[in-house]
Amino acid sequence: MRPRRAWRGAPRVFRYLWASPTTAVGVCAGFVTLVSGGGVQVREGAVEFHGGFSRFLADAVGFSAMTLGHVIIGRDRWALDVCRDHEQAHVRQVERWGPAFLPAYVFASLLAWTRGGDYYRDNWFERDARRACGESD
Repeated sequence: MRPRRAWRGAPRVFRYLWASPTTAVGVCAGFVTLVSGGGVQVREGAVEFHGGFSRFLADAVGFSAMTLGHVIIGRDRWALDVCRDHEQAHVRQVERWGPAFLPAYVFASLLAWTRGGDYYRDNWFERDARRACGESD
């Protein structure tokens, strides 16, 4: 059995605990989203927040949706619907990498940039998420 398949068979509670440091960051963003007028929904094992602070952050930084552990923040419900497959690929990445995900993601962006690539499009995690959901690279 390949290690990737073995990991998917791990009990869900373990995957949630392993990803919990990154999820905690997402919960904070979600809380601010709710108190600023945003909404929440649960889809495919992730809590999705939209509107309010999430819309402000998305507009300021320039994204439609962002994954933080088992939390996905999005500009609005439409953005969450459109980006769900891609963001769910990131959820699986966080489940594999656990507490190392955020530092590894930043490192991958720096590595792509120092090699002359785009810090976002050429980030290994983004390329992997695009492949996982059938997006063109």
